[in-house]
Amino acid sequence: MSRHSSSEFRPLFVVPRYGREVVGGAEELARRFAEELARRGTRATVLTTCARDHHTWQNHYPQGREILNSVEVIRFKAETKITDPRVARLGWRIANGEVLPEKDEERWLSSVVSSPDLINYLKREGGAFTHIILLPYLFGTTHAAARIFPQKSYIIPCLHDEPYAYMSSVKKTLFSVRGILFNSHAEMSLAKKILGPGVKGMVVGLGFNRPKRDSAAFFNRYPIRGDFVLYAGRREEGKQTPLLIRYFRRFLQENKGSLSLVLIGSGKVDIPHDCLDAIFDLEMVNEKEKWDCYAASYLFCQPSINESLSIVLLESWLCGKPAMVNAGCPVTREHVKRSGGGITFEGYGEFAEALKILLSNRALARALGEAGRNYVLAKYNWDSVMARFKEALGVR
Repeated sequence: MSRHSSSEFRPLFVVPRYGREVVGGAEELARRFAEELARRGTRATVLTTCARDHHTWQNHYPQGREILNSVEVIRFKAETKITDPRVARLGWRIANGEVLPEKDEERWLSSVVSSPDLINYLKREGGAFTHIILLPYLFGTTHAAARIFPQKSYIIPCLHDEPYAYMSSVKKTLFSVRGILFNSHAEMSLAKKILGPGVKGMVVGLGFNRPKRDSAAFFNRYPIRGDFVLYAGRREEGKQTPLLIRYFRRFLQENKGSLSLVLIGSGKVDIPHDCLDAIFDLEMVNEKEKWDCYAASYLFCQPSINESLSIVLLESWLCGKPAMVNAGCPVTREHVKRSGGGITFEGYGEFAEALKILLSNRALARALGEAGRNYVLAKYNWDSVMARFKEALGVR
């Protein structure tokens, strides 16, 4: 495929969910890229489903075309068989490391979420686009779309080291497209481990704009006082938020003080009754409130081990906050090593020790936060990211 000039560049994003209120790293990445391209004068289009929730995949938004923040968004009906016991059994077998025939893998992928109407539209209209960007790797929409125009399709896999990533159908899809756009060097290393050294890909990442934030507004809005640890993102087992709550509760039992834990994001949180005055669930907050939370926090904790970029970690650094990250996550561990912006922990003992260090040495905490901020400004500013994005796609 020949290189395209910026004036010819006509990208199409295919993502199973899309919208400002949709919570998920891949979905957030697609939205931010599409909006930034539009801001820079490139016409960006998104094909997506009407679903909002990734647990039920029920249709929420109306079908059809709309303009969201200068981005053309076309929604199609989502189809799912996620409640079918036979589909659940296939998912359970894959999650437990069982190697299934490829036809069963594909049956499971398409049963979680698919959209025949979206795929038919892509078959009819896909020729009008110069580049098709598909994400993330794990859904039926990505695998079905990759087969239509593989010569001009690129996947942003948002890859995790999990049994699903080792499925033969996943490997086949990733090898079939023109290129892979990775969020981090650690993610690319994982892809090489799974697929071999011949992976066609480049690290691109995501850009961040300097936010407006107001710590005083946070404290005026919520009855929280003093230093607090912040967690932002989906609250679920896969993100290790129950682990964070257990660790923090134990820390409170063993150490005197008035430290709090604040959680924001989607999902259910079970707070122990003896911690209701120290662990605060603010649930979903709007964009301004989110940045005010970052600004008011003392430090940020990312307990997840399944990340390909960790947008929330980079956002916290952009606000100059030191970080504690799970040493079991290659991506966030790499960010900490490259930036010098935080401390890794493995197990409760190291979690408690890192927390004590940061609480007792405020100068160190400020220095780590500043190092993290400089890292994000240098590596994840939009000019640098967009240059890498266009280089990966062969756009002049």
